[in-house]
Amino acid sequence: MPAGRSWTRAPSLAAGLAISAVLMLYPYALGTDIPPLTHAALPILLLGVSGALVHGIGYRPDNRALRVLFGPLVSWLLMGIGGGLVVLAQAGGS
Repeated sequence: MPAGRSWTRAPSLAAGLAISAVLMLYPYALGTDIPPLTHAALPILLLGVSGALVHGIGYRPDNRALRVLFGPLVSWLLMGIGGGLVVLAQAGGS
């Protein structure tokens, strides 16, 4: 593991666990009538969560493309975009 990258594992794991826990333990947090934008944003959010969990537990793929895909930058970006779209949709943006 390169020096300087280890500090990103804890926030990735914490964010991935927190988001997945909310969505699994309290599925109605998004409401019972889910707007289309929220439904479209959830796969983006969950891809980011998956990447964050993979990065957070310390797995490092040998394949360079997968290493980038499961890295913190892509995971955090996907979680941010997905989360932003969910918040926008819940605020009445769709």
